[in-house]
Amino acid sequence: EFKSNLARERADAVEELSRYLPEREAATGARFIGIATDGLDWEAYEMRGGAPFLLRGYKTDPKRPDALLAWLDGAVATRAEIPPDALNIIAELGAGSIAFLRAQGDLRAAWASVIDHPTASLQRQLWSQLLTLVYGKEVEDDELWLQHTFLVIVAKSIAARIMEVEADDPEAILSGRVFTAAGIYGAVESDFFDWILLAPAGPELVRRLARHVGRFRLREVRIDVLKILYESLIDRDQRHGLGEYYTPDWLAAKLVRRAVERPLQQTVLDPACGSGTFLFHAVRRVLDEAEDAGLERTLWAAEATRLVAGMDIHPIAVIIARVTYLLALAPALGDRTGSVSIPVYLSDAMQLSVQSYMHRQELVITVPAAPGTSGEPVRNGGATGGATTNGAAVLAFPETLARDGPLFDKLIEDVRAASNATESVDQFRRRGVRTIEQHYKRDLHAPEEIALDDLAKTYVTYDRLRRTGRDTIWGYVARNLTRPFTFSYGARWAAVLIGNPPWLAFRHMTPGLQKRFKELAKGERIFVGGKMATQNDLCALFTVRAAGLYLQAAGTLAFVLPRAAMRGGQYAPFRTGGYEGARISWYEAWDLDRVEPLFPVPACVVIGRRRATAKSIPDKVTAYAGHLPMRDASEAMADERLKLTSVDAPPAARIDAGERRSDFQKMFRQGATLVPRMLCLVERKSQGRLGSSAASPLVASRRSTQEKAPWKSLPAVEAPVERAFLKPVYLGESILPFRVWRAFEGVVPMSARGEVLDAKAATDLGWSGLAGWMRAAEAAWNTSKRNDLSLVEQFDFYGKLTSQYPTPPLRVVYSKAGTHPAACLIRDVSGVIDHMLYWAAPESEDEGYFLIAILNSEADRKRIETLQSRGLFGARHFDKVMFTLPIPRFSAAVALHRDLAAAGREAEGLAATFEIPEATPFARARRAVRDGLREAGVSGRIDALVTRLLDA
Repeated sequence: EFKSNLARERADAVEELSRYLPEREAATGARFIGIATDGLDWEAYEMRGGAPFLLRGYKTDPKRPDALLAWLDGAVATRAEIPPDALNIIAELGAGSIAFLRAQGDLRAAWASVIDHPTASLQRQLWSQLLTLVYGKEVEDDELWLQHTFLVIVAKSIAARIMEVEADDPEAILSGRVFTAAGIYGAVESDFFDWILLAPAGPELVRRLARHVGRFRLREVRIDVLKILYESLIDRDQRHGLGEYYTPDWLAAKLVRRAVERPLQQTVLDPACGSGTFLFHAVRRVLDEAEDAGLERTLWAAEATRLVAGMDIHPIAVIIARVTYLLALAPALGDRTGSVSIPVYLSDAMQLSVQSYMHRQELVITVPAAPGTSGEPVRNGGATGGATTNGAAVLAFPETLARDGPLFDKLIEDVRAASNATESVDQFRRRGVRTIEQHYKRDLHAPEEIALDDLAKTYVTYDRLRRTGRDTIWGYVARNLTRPFTFSYGARWAAVLIGNPPWLAFRHMTPGLQKRFKELAKGERIFVGGKMATQNDLCALFTVRAAGLYLQAAGTLAFVLPRAAMRGGQYAPFRTGGYEGARISWYEAWDLDRVEPLFPVPACVVIGRRRATAKSIPDKVTAYAGHLPMRDASEAMADERLKLTSVDAPPAARIDAGERRSDFQKMFRQGATLVPRMLCLVERKSQGRLGSSAASPLVASRRSTQEKAPWKSLPAVEAPVERAFLKPVYLGESILPFRVWRAFEGVVPMSARGEVLDAKAATDLGWSGLAGWMRAAEAAWNTSKRNDLSLVEQFDFYGKLTSQYPTPPLRVVYSKAGTHPAACLIRDVSGVIDHMLYWAAPESEDEGYFLIAILNSEADRKRIETLQSRGLFGARHFDKVMFTLPIPRFSAAVALHRDLAAAGREAEGLAATFEIPEATPFARARRAVRDGLREAGVSGRIDALVTRLLDA
């Protein structure tokens, strides 16, 4: 529908489309998109709920006509045979594409129609349960579930396109039936996301997406295209919170080339394969070497699948990785003479679910309770038999049988077939005996007898699940999750371990995972306690445990890790190479800190071999530096743009981050944990002509765009609160170098005697206003909190609030985080310091000026830069790193100390004169003060004095 001015005539355009679209859809039986435009603005609509629904708009950029054509093509699908590059993948299928936006609405409706179906609900529960293992925290997110479903449909449609499966058979696309018929196993199979076929409109959605995917020239694929799609669809902040950092193709290709020296001889395992980037390049390396070596072409596919394998605990990653593996293998599939199996498994490489009893091991899988029931799951099989509670149970699979993958697959098929035939436990056991004896061509051994008894107990539970309609997924789950037993059996499978393990800090894990992590990390001798305990990272334990479980003697280990692995105190035991389960001789490292763009946090690569004697990460590393035009640049482009130099490894921090070089360290304390902000910070509410009570002003939660889930979606707290409890709160953004910028008002529940008051205590003391605020705030906290603390315990965590009372008349404060330091003096005896600041009470005003001169100096910052954690924009988090420098206590008898104090006083006076508009963002205001002090020459003099002080 064309208009001369869409902004003015939009209502008319939408009204026209509301007639056109239903008419066309009724006449053809097909779904249509309507576009309204005036040539400058373009808007795409579809019918939802009887009215046009805006999917996406676009404004023409005359300098980029190609972008308009890409948008139009995504809306009306005009091109066939599209090149499968990153830009086209994102434009046609990414988060902003018309295809995704249409599918999003259809998926919501489809899920609503099957949410109570026993099979669909079980699939959703298992998906959530596995993601809890992946991310270390519970994941209950409908949008993520639907995004993953979309990704799976697209991934399987890509696989179907490779095999030229007709798009009109949704069941064949999702189940992989055609692959099995063609002798290609494990590429596509029924899984968690088949729920879409249960929805009335689900099959048609699969058909539509499959047709859309079919427009790409997939035979031209040279990169991990599905990783690009995943990163487009899943919000970056969400991926960061979940610890997902996918490796760009250039880095994966380069690391594969370095680690896999004999492609036709070495078995390569990526135990955290993600979307399959490393697998893609490892398979292509095998095929290239097979061609160069003159290997018969009919053997290429079999050799690649024999030599390269992967596993991951992330269900969506595994499905994507299998299709990525298939894309890598595509050049060899047409010439193969036998069947092949895609060796990518949904597995817990760390074997966190493995339990031991009576010198035997078993994999234990918790069966979620059926919706509407309650009760704790009770193990069956193994040591405790088959008890269950309210429909919840646990399936146990003995390692003796599971370590032989092909045998175990046959036994799982026996479980399914026996249950479908309603066989008794004894009948199933006899079936299992025949399978084992035929597989090994001998009689059962004693350990197999015992293991089969355990499996028979599991059969009882499986059979009950089948009878209640909750059995469709268990064969898939069991076959996959037991694969680590196969890879770790005997002399271990992998000649090369390669990949990018999950990066997840201890503080972000669930309590259950924290407990298990601590046990395993202590067992491997890599756990760092004390104040650095929360900085331990899963990637270190994963690396060590994977080496012990899967890496052959003299095998190569090459992993992408956070750069902190080369320098952070929490990685000090890891860097030694001496672990309980394996000894690693680290012989090479790459520092990727100066590569842009790469990851949100700086990264490195470490390479070593499993040896009898451990060796620490070397003192000399290869530094990569340069700017790439895109994150997923090719290896050739990286070689052209990146400069390599041999440099000294970054200075390593001590294990004990609390080791003091300066006595000031013990003086400074972190401020109170006044988060979530909406339950503390407030704004005054106007009451019109009635005015406001001077004794108990009406206040409401101060809202901010920086709020995170779940707090940003909660309603504001509002109540009249007594003035005695409305305090100035100083945040990180409250201070500039040498100058207080602005305080925020907050409800601080502290009595005059320095006691923290909850709602009950406030009521008992007669503070009705504070009691009303705290009741509402505590209710919001208790329904959405993610720890076991009460709200007042959160505010006063480790005594960080009560320690501020009685308030000293003079305090030195400095910012916890930032690219540049900011420190100043606070003379407000009523103000409260937030956790984004550190504070101390100096013994004199001169000592305060002495301190802020040092803490604000660039000379000081440069000396501790390498000890800071680093983020996307460089060094961050000062915490108490400054006090690793030899900063002495102030002495008026020392001329240099007096000079620094005088310079600090002068800087404070000058900073107060700079005119900075009130609405200026605090980062820009800080920069204005730094620029002004530098132009005045004050900063230079302070830096010179600080350099003299530290050098002395």
